[in-house]
Amino acid sequence: MLHRIKTKTFNRSTNHRRDMLRNLVRSLIEVGTVTTTDSKAKELRRLSDRLIHKAQQGTLASRQLLHRFFGKRDVVNTLVDRIAPLMTDRVSGFTTLTKVGNRKGDNGKMLTVTLVKKPANLGSLKKSTTQTKPVTKIKSLAPKAAKTKKN
Repeated sequence: MLHRIKTKTFNRSTNHRRDMLRNLVRSLIEVGTVTTTDSKAKELRRLSDRLIHKAQQGTLASRQLLHRFFGKRDVVNTLVDRIAPLMTDRVSGFTTLTKVGNRKGDNGKMLTVTLVKKPANLGSLKKSTTQTKPVTKIKSLAPKAAKTKKN
């Protein structure tokens, strides 16, 4: 029996594990749903429920703590201003786990972690990397005329 062991290590170093869970929580907040393995999903649910509960307080101290965890202001603002107000009637249980099936490569159990209530346009908050730029006028390929010097 493992006494006084709070989290799973996932056979990773502390920094790698912390960054992995931080990225999973960030994706959950930005998109609203994440599909991952069984053990990662259970740790993600545990961590995200604690952070959403902290965001429900809405104080400056809670925002600072969340910013210290995420390091991005837009994720903290989304969590505190858009997601936490939807969960005011809940004390815990902000996420649900749904079994998806087994992964094709190694037959690992896959789960989907979803927010219980999410804003309507939550997925559109993520900035698209392929933004369309306005079409500019194509310059002609003709050689430029030589400029004459004025004395």
